[in-house]
Amino acid sequence: MSNPARLELARDLHDGIAQDLVALGYELDLLLGATESTVESRREIRGLRFKVDELISKVRCEMYALRDPKVTTFQDALTQLIHEICGDLQVTHSISHFSIPISYQPELKAIATELLRNAKVHSRASHIEVLLKGVENRTYLEVSDNGVGGAQVNTSRSGRLGLVGVKERVENLHGQFEIISTENGTRIKVVL
Repeated sequence: MSNPARLELARDLHDGIAQDLVALGYELDLLLGATESTVESRREIRGLRFKVDELISKVRCEMYALRDPKVTTFQDALTQLIHEICGDLQVTHSISHFSIPISYQPELKAIATELLRNAKVHSRASHIEVLLKGVENRTYLEVSDNGVGGAQVNTSRSGRLGLVGVKERVENLHGQFEIISTENGTRIKVVL
């Protein structure tokens, strides 16, 4: 997305959704202040108010990120990460450009980093494939290799914890995590 388009989107977010959320927050504050509200309804309104505050924070983060000239897209960062980690390996990647919420981009980057490192270090692969695309308003990341297979989530004390951490990150974001590992390689799918 070009810089002028990013700035326009940031302005649209500020003038539209952000202002609507602030107004909704004020209306909830008025409801909280009403003397005829029951204790239960106040508790529910307060919960809604906290959710609105979280949404306002997320929208503000998006606006600031759009205005930052140093910010590249997540897709650009992933492409750079692939080159940094995989280096001399043969890599095929298909990275679609679509909107990924800024709020979970750091987690997605950590997940991709671990999956790429595992494919390079543990699988003894000569070829790695990376697929990133949007599917039904969700983010789909797949990392595959042609290595020895055997990847699994191992929670024993002697096991490696990398995939355990990936699984936990995905679960914290209410996503889906799947490992398909055979003697012909490993495919790991993440949907957020």
